[in-house]
Amino acid sequence: MQKRIVVLGGVGFIGTHLCLRLLDEGHEVFCVDTRDIANSPLLRDMPPHPEFRYVRHNIVHQFGIRCDEIYNLASPSRVRYNKALPVETLKVNTLGSINALDTARAEHARILFASAGNIYAANCRDTAEESGFCTTRRILAEGKRAAEAMHRAYQSEFGVDARIARIFNTYGTGADLMDQRVVMKMIVAALQNRDIPINGSGEQLRTFCWVEDVVDGLVRLMDAPPTETARTINFGSSHEVSIRALAEKIVALTGSRSQIVHTDARADDVRRLAPDISAARRELGWEPRTPLVEGLRRTISYAEKELADKTHAGMT
Repeated sequence: MQKRIVVLGGVGFIGTHLCLRLLDEGHEVFCVDTRDIANSPLLRDMPPHPEFRYVRHNIVHQFGIRCDEIYNLASPSRVRYNKALPVETLKVNTLGSINALDTARAEHARILFASAGNIYAANCRDTAEESGFCTTRRILAEGKRAAEAMHRAYQSEFGVDARIARIFNTYGTGADLMDQRVVMKMIVAALQNRDIPINGSGEQLRTFCWVEDVVDGLVRLMDAPPTETARTINFGSSHEVSIRALAEKIVALTGSRSQIVHTDARADDVRRLAPDISAARRELGWEPRTPLVEGLRRTISYAEKELADKTHAGMT
């Protein structure tokens, strides 16, 4: 059955893949974002689609769209470029969530909020009194925490059917080459034979999940039967790898001459951050299916093409 589905943050990395997945399933998709479609390497080349609608809008302002489902993946894009925008980040997660929830309530629509895995690791209360301010990473985590509470409150008080996805490190094709997520950052540096910087010892353990596997989890979560409280599920890989091992793997796969260099450790960098995906397996029958090496090869091929296209465009 065709549904009218709103994807907030639809021009973003995960949002782009989600829009394409929903269109492939035959749904009518409203892609809402402050960024233009031209900013998405996948959407900008997509042929005109009769069921695709792009809406330029900042969700910190109220909006209304007739719909059956809302995926809220909105997040300030410039945070990805290491620019601290604490006020905008908090507004998008708090005011944006309220406006999305109000729309879901008015339309009797299901809503899924994309939270972040780092809410388990980042705690402003630990150092706020000492530093007087929180890092961008911690501000984002606190915003996600507040938004999760808002979704639970709307479900409890108003009966809104809300679901929460805590998304851990995600990588894949379709990401901006300037993206500061660690996989794309390392791949671009390796392809350009530049040094690959690593914070601290590089022994920090992380997991990395292929973007289409994450999108599959989001769709399964949205399609799952309603529950009395907002269903909360972790999405990420169960395969842990150290940051240094990741860099070494990328250098080997690209045949790069890049050197791995160590920089000062970050104060908020946790030793280990891995999701417990047992609930996803049990309740949704979901688990990641793409091995890291296979996903890295695909991402490297994508980045090579994007870099070549940019070089050609610059020369032209």
